[in-house]
Amino acid sequence: MEKTINQEIAELNSLVDALVNRIKKLSTNTEDTPEVPPYSKVSGTNKQIQVSDVGTGGLGNIAWNDSELKSPPLLAEAKPPEPLKGYNKHFHTRYAGGALDINSLEIVEHDIDWDIDETHSKHSQQFWVDNPKIKKSQNSANENVDKIGKMDLVFDADSAKWGASAFEIDIKKCYLVSKDENGNIELDENGNEKKALLYNIDDTKTNIIWDSTAKVFRLYAVYSSTLPTP
Repeated sequence: MEKTINQEIAELNSLVDALVNRIKKLSTNTEDTPEVPPYSKVSGTNKQIQVSDVGTGGLGNIAWNDSELKSPPLLAEAKPPEPLKGYNKHFHTRYAGGALDINSLEIVEHDIDWDIDETHSKHSQQFWVDNPKIKKSQNSANENVDKIGKMDLVFDADSAKWGASAFEIDIKKCYLVSKDENGNIELDENGNEKKALLYNIDDTKTNIIWDSTAKVFRLYAVYSSTLPTP
């Protein structure tokens, strides 16, 4: 027996009502509900996610040594004991850890004696409750500036290495050398390395001598009675 048009319309209305009720029910369960905090499930226990960092205190910090495992930062009231074992050791190459950028690498000297200070550990910054002061240095304008800044390095394109630009030279430790294109120390006609200390206590062998009158170092000059042919 075929359904009449009125019967089909009635069935469609019932189906629409059922679908509307289902949508309302789903909306009630998904909308206007409190946001569920993210968590990770470890060994059957729910634990809120904490970002790993090396900041002061808090949960989720990276453990750099065994001392930090014994003394959680939140419970630490004093300097932790010296660590005996280090963790999270890493390198800084272009493939591991990333090469350090010359324009952002800064070196600092803190005004602190790490051996006797009772609140700061140089091995565990996350235990610090405050940052130690930075040492001061006086510039040529007699101004006090913080001893922090970028390294003054010079790049050697032949050896593909960085070299330090020295502000002080210890004459008793500094060598003058002559190297070939491969970075090896050259030899003279007698087979000796072209390498010699800048200073020697023997005046006949030294390259430099102190002028006590002028209060400066002077290089020895060697003169020849015969001028070289141009």
